[in-house]
Amino acid sequence: MSAFSTKDGSSTRHERRTDVSGGCTMQVCGALMPARQPCGLDAEDASVLVEIKNLELNRPTCPYPPQQLAPSSLRLPSMLSSWKLCDVAKRCLAPHANTDKIQYTDSVDGAAALLSLLRTVLLGGGKLLLQPGGGVTSSSSASGGSVSCSLIESSYKVVLEQLVGLDPPAAKVSEEEDDEESQAVLQRPLEICLKHSTVDTPDASACPLVRPQPGVAALHEYAEWITELNDKQGDVDPLLGYWSEVWTLCEALWGRLGPADQEPDMEMPGEYEQQLERRRTFSAWLSRGATCRVEEEVALAGKGRHTEAIFSYLTGNRISEACRLAQKEGDHRLSLLLSQAMGSQYCRDLLALQLADWNRMQTDCYLPEERLRIFALLAGKPVWQSSESVVNVCSELDWKRCVAVHLWFMLPPTASVAGALARYEAAFQGSCEGGKYACAPLPPYLEAEQPDMEDEEEEESKRPLHDLCFHLLKLYSDRHYSLQQLLDPLTVTWERLDYRLSWHLWGVLQALHYSHLSASRQGLLHASYAAQLESAGLWHMAIFILLHIPDHTQRERAVREMLTLHCPLQETDESVRRERFLTERLLIPEQWIHEAKATRARRDADRHQEALHLYRAGYWSQCHRLLIQHLASDCIINDNHDYLLEFLEGLAVPEHSATIQDWDTAGRVYLDYIRVIKTLQDIQQMENAGYELERLHTNVTSLCSRIELLPCSTARDRLAQSEMAKRVANILRAVLSLQQGDAASDSLSIPLAQLAPHIARLPMPEDYTLEELRGLTQSYLRQLIVSQ
Repeated sequence: MSAFSTKDGSSTRHERRTDVSGGCTMQVCGALMPARQPCGLDAEDASVLVEIKNLELNRPTCPYPPQQLAPSSLRLPSMLSSWKLCDVAKRCLAPHANTDKIQYTDSVDGAAALLSLLRTVLLGGGKLLLQPGGGVTSSSSASGGSVSCSLIESSYKVVLEQLVGLDPPAAKVSEEEDDEESQAVLQRPLEICLKHSTVDTPDASACPLVRPQPGVAALHEYAEWITELNDKQGDVDPLLGYWSEVWTLCEALWGRLGPADQEPDMEMPGEYEQQLERRRTFSAWLSRGATCRVEEEVALAGKGRHTEAIFSYLTGNRISEACRLAQKEGDHRLSLLLSQAMGSQYCRDLLALQLADWNRMQTDCYLPEERLRIFALLAGKPVWQSSESVVNVCSELDWKRCVAVHLWFMLPPTASVAGALARYEAAFQGSCEGGKYACAPLPPYLEAEQPDMEDEEEEESKRPLHDLCFHLLKLYSDRHYSLQQLLDPLTVTWERLDYRLSWHLWGVLQALHYSHLSASRQGLLHASYAAQLESAGLWHMAIFILLHIPDHTQRERAVREMLTLHCPLQETDESVRRERFLTERLLIPEQWIHEAKATRARRDADRHQEALHLYRAGYWSQCHRLLIQHLASDCIINDNHDYLLEFLEGLAVPEHSATIQDWDTAGRVYLDYIRVIKTLQDIQQMENAGYELERLHTNVTSLCSRIELLPCSTARDRLAQSEMAKRVANILRAVLSLQQGDAASDSLSIPLAQLAPHIARLPMPEDYTLEELRGLTQSYLRQLIVSQ
C-alpha cells in the first residue's frame, strides 16, 4: 500500500492485488477504476467490483477466520442492487463453475453469499469449487478441516480452499556445488589424459612436447569414468549420457577383448575370432543403448497391443522377453517363431516363403500391419510389399536400432560390424533395392527433429551432418576415413565451440595409431579446447593442451602467450600449486614463468616485482637497467642497502656481469659503495684490522674516481650521487684517521695530502664542496701553525 498526491493536492491510495483464482490483476488508483477489466466485465461492472474490494479493504480487522463470520455481518455496497449483484456474480464466477443456476434473490443472506464469493475471487483468498449440493463449504488448508454453514438454498456447494504455492524443486543445493561438478567434468578427463601421456623435451626446442601413450589403457579409463558419472547423475545432463555412448562404443570397437582380468601377455585370438568378438561387443552396445527407448515403447503399448511391444523387444535384442510376452498373451505360434529369430538362415527363408504365399493369395490383408512387421523382421526383409501397403521395418526406429536390426536379423550370424554398417548406409542413402527406408544418422540434438525425406536429401546434398557414433563406425570399417568430420563438435552438440569430447577422442585415436589429421586441423583442435579451458579458469590445463601442438615454434609461442596472460603476481596456495604443476609435471621452464610475471609487473608499473622476476628469469641486462634507472637511487637515499645488495651481488657473478654492457660504470659502482660501508662497519668492531684498513683505503680511493661515472638522468639520481660522494668523503677521512691510530675527531692527525686530491674528484654540489673545502682549509692552517 502506498499513497501519493494528485494535482489538486488530495492524497490517493494506490494498491495492486492479484487474484490467484481468476488470474486477474486490478489496480485501485484515483477514481478507483480497474486497470484491466477481469473476466470480460464492462466498465460499470468493474466499478461495482472495485467497490466490493474497497468494502473488504475498509472493513475493520476481525480476530476470527472468514468462515466463522455470520452472513448478516456482510453489508451490501450502497450502489449495488440485488439484480446487479446477480448479473456481476454470473460473469465473475463464469471461469470457475457453471453459473446457470445462480438466480436472482431478494434475501439478504443470498446476496451476502454471492458477495462473499465475489470477494474471494477479487482478493484471491481461496479457490472456488462449485459442486452439486446445498450450502457453502469452506476448506482451510491451515487447519486441515472444513466448516459448513448454510448461506443460501442452492443446488451448488461452494468449497473455499486456501491456495498454497509449491516450493520450486531443489535441483542443486547451491551454485558452488554446481560449479564443482562442472569443474570435475572438465578436470577428470584431463587427469586421465595426463596419466597416459609422455612429457619430454625434444632437442630442437626448450618447450616440452606431450604425446599420448600407445595402447587402450586411456580408452578404458575414459569409459569407466563416464559410465560411473552417468550412473551417478542419471539423466541430469543428456550430453554426458551421449558421451557415455561414444566412449563405450570406442571400447567395444577398439578395447581389449575377453574378460577384464585377462592377462595382457596371453596369446591374441585369430582374425576370425576377433571379428566375432567385436560383433558380440558391438551387439551388446546396441542392446544397452536401446534399453530406455524399448522400455518406453513397451510401457506405451497398452493392453491388446502386445505385438507393438514384441516388436520393440526385438529391436533391442530382447528375444526372451518377447517370447514371454507372446506366451502371456496366448500367442504361442508367434512365440515359437520368436524363439528361432537368432537361428539359421533356413528359418528366415521359410518365413519369407510364407510371406510370399500370403501375398500371392492376398491373405496378408487380414493381418494387422504390426504383425506383418514382425514377420518381415524375422524373415530378414527390411521392406515388404503386402497386398495393401508397404511394410517398412525401420520406419519408426532411430538409426542405431536400424543398424541393430540389420546386424541381428538381416545378415548371417557371422557377419561383421562393417557389413552391417554397409547395409544400413545403403538403406538411408537409398542405394539398395528397397530404396531409402531408414533414417539418417543425425546427431542426438537433431534426432528428435527428424526431417522429411525430401528435406533430408536437400540437406545432405549441401553438407551431411552425421552422428559421431556413425563416424566412429565408419572409421572402424575404413582406417583411412576422414578424421576432420569425425572430430567436428557439431557431431556431438549444437555448441560449435565445445571441443571437450573431440579433443580427448583425438588423443585416444592417436594412441590407436590414427594420425591422418592435417596439421591445421590439429592446431584448430588444440587452440579451441585450450580457449575453452581458459574461459573456465583452468589456464594451467590449457597449457597442457597447447603442449600437444606438433610444431615446436608454434607450441612455444602459444605456451608463452598463455603464461603472459594468466601468471599472477600475488602468490597464493592455488597459484603456487599451479606453478609447481607446470614445472614438475609439464616440465615448463621456470624462466618462462618469471618472464611472464615480469611482463605483468611492467603492465602494473610494479618496478620491484619486475626487477625480481627479471632477475629470476635470467635477464641480467634488463634487470640491471631497471635497477639503475628506477630503484638504485631510492635505495641509496633511503639507506635500503640490503635490498639493492641482494640484486647486485647476483649480477656481479662473472657469467652474469659479462652480459651487462655498462656494469663497470653503474652496477659495479653501487656494489663497491655498499661493500665499503659494510666493511667499515665490520672494521670498527675489530681490535686489530691493519690489513683490512689498507684494503679498504684502496677501495675507497678507487671509488672516489668512479662515482662521477654514474648515469644521472633525473634529480633523484643526482641527489643519490651527491649523498654517495659526501659519505665516501667521510669514509675516506675516517679510514685515514684509523690508519694514524688517533681519534677520529682530531683533524690534525689526518694527512691532507692523501685526502684533498680524492675529495676534489667527488661530484658534490656546490654547498657540499664549499663545506669540504672550508674544512680542508682550516685543517691546513692548523697544521701550518703547529709546524711553525
